[in-house]
Amino acid sequence: MSQYPKLVIDLKKLKQNARTIVKLCKKQNIKVAGVIKGANGLLPVVNAYCDGGIKTISSSRLEQLKKVREMWPSAETLMLRIPMRSEVDNLVKYADISLQSERETLTKIDKICVEKNCQHRVILMVDLGDLREGFFNEEELYNAALQVEKASGLFLEGIGTNLGCYGSIQPDETNLGQLCRFAEQIEKNIGRKLDVISGGATTSLQLLLKGGMPSKINHLRIGDGILLRDMEYYFDFALDEMNGDTFKIYAEIIEKKKKPTYPIGTIGVDAFGNRPEYVDEGIRVRALLGVGRQDIGDMTKLHPCDKRIKVFGGSSDHTIIDLTKCSNDYQVGDVVSFEMEYENLLYATESPYIKKEYK
Repeated sequence: MSQYPKLVIDLKKLKQNARTIVKLCKKQNIKVAGVIKGANGLLPVVNAYCDGGIKTISSSRLEQLKKVREMWPSAETLMLRIPMRSEVDNLVKYADISLQSERETLTKIDKICVEKNCQHRVILMVDLGDLREGFFNEEELYNAALQVEKASGLFLEGIGTNLGCYGSIQPDETNLGQLCRFAEQIEKNIGRKLDVISGGATTSLQLLLKGGMPSKINHLRIGDGILLRDMEYYFDFALDEMNGDTFKIYAEIIEKKKKPTYPIGTIGVDAFGNRPEYVDEGIRVRALLGVGRQDIGDMTKLHPCDKRIKVFGGSSDHTIIDLTKCSNDYQVGDVVSFEMEYENLLYATESPYIKKEYK
């Protein structure tokens, strides 16, 4: 008997997605670093990336890169999150390249590399207004570039930026053009070309598709754009060659009843301290699913495969759906399926309470 909730991963479609993104980027001389953190570094997912032509495997978690290094010793690895001082020994061990924005951390990495007689490749991050990681002061960036260039244990691979993950700033010709101008000045200062000008992550795909990507950008860090198609809901683009159902969540109905849609009594906060707004839609056929926020994050971002199902919300262990308009007469014990967005995937691949099944 099948166990639920269950996450079904179609590895063939995932490999096709990786191949499509690699081909799309190659047309504009852009290399792809395949980000695996959205799927929590599941090894079959990494294998699908490699089969799809991804040469560089990227994550913000060194634990995931360690597994990659053990399974695929020849794979190039890229650490995405600025490293903690406490993990730089393992950084040098498991990552070929890392994103950096602190000069004291660079000094510590250089010292370790000199002791180990090795060299670590560095991409200096620039904050172009999204206000997460990166050098914000131009002169500090140039000084850091000179520091890395002179260091015996470091190699200045290039510079990069992140846009959209915190400040919701969209990549465009203006901000990525500024990144290119910074790169040109650094190249003038050090007397050679940089190997990498990394123009962001999946949020930069929409600019690429619209033909607005500056020609000097030659590197993108893509995860969500390979795993899912959810970014198309938020940006004005579509990649019809991609599969949006590479990951599906299946959950079992544990209760089905007719109930009101507006809570009865004095409304305070929910289990997470939020004050949701409720809409009175009258009496509806409501069902509870045996999966909740602890397993999938915000369940309202799920996309039911049966388009007549509506997701109302839920709690840590339950998801509430509306079955009123369904032609299928769902009963307790039946299973419903959903496509998902990035947040749902991040939670579901990590949850020990969700069975993983590979196609």
